[in-house]
Amino acid sequence: MDKKPSFDRFVVLDFETTGLNRGYKPVEIAWLEFDRDFAVIERVDSLINPNMAIEEGATKVHGITSTMVADSPTLDELIVGTQGDKFRDGRTLIVAHNAKFDLPMISRYCGDATALCTMMLSFVLMPEAKNHQLGTLTELCGVQVVPTHRALADVEACFLLLQHFATNWSLTLERMVELTGSFNGDSVMPFGRYQGTMIKELPSDYVDWMFGKFESEHWVIQILKNL
Repeated sequence: MDKKPSFDRFVVLDFETTGLNRGYKPVEIAWLEFDRDFAVIERVDSLINPNMAIEEGATKVHGITSTMVADSPTLDELIVGTQGDKFRDGRTLIVAHNAKFDLPMISRYCGDATALCTMMLSFVLMPEAKNHQLGTLTELCGVQVVPTHRALADVEACFLLLQHFATNWSLTLERMVELTGSFNGDSVMPFGRYQGTMIKELPSDYVDWMFGKFESEHWVIQILKNL
């Protein structure tokens, strides 16, 4: 008997938002749905009316103003109405760069959503990268689409980065999910001075050094915070 596929949909997703302050809402969404062979099924992008002010700092990053979104649909109107609530049934793999930021905004529209974070994956596959921002990684990997802090361009860049990881490391989508979700204090350091040492047994001075050296989103830092 054939094994039942783990996921019914594969979607690369990105949001631009009103800002980073508590209660932020999306002002733009884009997604790219693809199949297991990375063939593109559809691309969707739309401005979103957040029904709240957009922070000036956010506009400086993505260029979206309150005037631009005034006549746009809300997120509910777009996903449930225009798009027919398509993520409600089945298991959806949501791929995003820094997925913990994007997933909460889409998960309530999904019957069963699993996140695959390309940032977390890059920590595993490319631990010595100078940083793990999307633009840095696409440049290092030779991805031709440059992320621009607009949702569709960032989705395209993330999708090509995902393909690069799958091809160059011979990884299935399920294996990539496993790699980004299997770390805890018993995991060993894959790099650096204490390579091979369990993370929970790292010396305190080295832990202090890592907190000053690495991004707060780095998977090792996330584990250390929860020890």
